[in-house]
Amino acid sequence: MGIPTSTWLTLTVKAAHFHRDSGSHRTGMVALSNRSMHYVAVVRGKLKKGKATTTNLIAVGDDVWITPTSPTQAIIERIEERHSKLSRRSPGRTPREQIIAVNVDYGIIVMAAHAPDFNKNRLDRYIAACSMGNVRPIICINKIDLVDEGYVRAEMALYERIGYSVIYTSAKTGQGLPELCAVLKESVSALVGSSGVGKSSLINAVQPDLGLKTNALRENFWKGQHTTTTAELLTLDMGGMVVDTPGMREFALWHHEDGNAREDVAASFPDIEEAQSRCKFRNCSHTHEPGCEVKRLVEEGAIEHARYKNYVKLTR
Repeated sequence: MGIPTSTWLTLTVKAAHFHRDSGSHRTGMVALSNRSMHYVAVVRGKLKKGKATTTNLIAVGDDVWITPTSPTQAIIERIEERHSKLSRRSPGRTPREQIIAVNVDYGIIVMAAHAPDFNKNRLDRYIAACSMGNVRPIICINKIDLVDEGYVRAEMALYERIGYSVIYTSAKTGQGLPELCAVLKESVSALVGSSGVGKSSLINAVQPDLGLKTNALRENFWKGQHTTTTAELLTLDMGGMVVDTPGMREFALWHHEDGNAREDVAASFPDIEEAQSRCKFRNCSHTHEPGCEVKRLVEEGAIEHARYKNYVKLTR
């Protein structure tokens, strides 16, 4: 007999930490919280079947059904359908999907305004990952007080022109924080980006006491865990929730086996896809075919050469 559904509770995953085991998969636990209830939960074995292509079955933001086994422990019985997902290809030789966060409205891509963190190739990958997962990308250029703001705005003009929202922020001076709060309020957002770009500083600037809450959660649930994946869902006093993610040194796109790389990233390059409609060949790869409108615009300078090269790389 199965477990009576009357004993199940529905909660949202607040934190998910996974560590490498001796085999090909990763193991781990998740922290669950709903009002005054807090659990550390493990996944029911039957849910893991057929999931070898992902490193983590459960992700921050998941709505799950659980059976409590003690006042602080539980088993996850069912995972509700997700309306959005932000993921990447996990580092390592074996290709697997690493899910960063689910059920988020916005993916706030944080880049530092100075080199080497100001990297438009990496930015394009984050935008593509958001678009592929039904997450709306918002670009956040942080530490704007450390550079020539005019130069950075000129570099980002293309992204604003093709429809992306760009926020220029400084956790130190407070610049851009009202605009950032307007996005965070009454929504679920995930801040993503490389280490050192200032994601945590921005969150603490929005609500200073969150740093204490974050440390407390990690102390209570994950003391002694050697984790390689850490993400945490935090509730804001002004309304809304934000996922604090770890800095990622690598960010490669994850394409499903039945997916098409070009179709996956098309929405992230609307300028190139618009020109594609005027190419001589319908399936033009924009690399060697005669009559390629995209290459013509690149040669004329209407499409940035670096952006074109990144598009070709991502669609192969």
